[in-house]
Amino acid sequence: MTIKDQADQEIEASRDGDVDIAFLLPEERWDEFLSLTGARPEGDPPEATYRGVRFKRAPVTAIIHEEGF
Repeated sequence: MTIKDQADQEIEASRDGDVDIAFLLPEERWDEFLSLTGARPEGDPPEATYRGVRFKRAPVTAIIHEEGF
């Protein structure tokens, strides 16, 4: 399963109306994610939007919800 497939699954599982959601994405999979989704990184630390959801590169081992959302 690609990181894009994993992101799609997390997005589908987390959608709840117009709730703003964001995810932390493993640093070692960041380049793969950008390549497969066509998302463009912005800011520092890097953040990219895919399917209306924000993803941030982070020192995590799996895609997880960002705390505070």
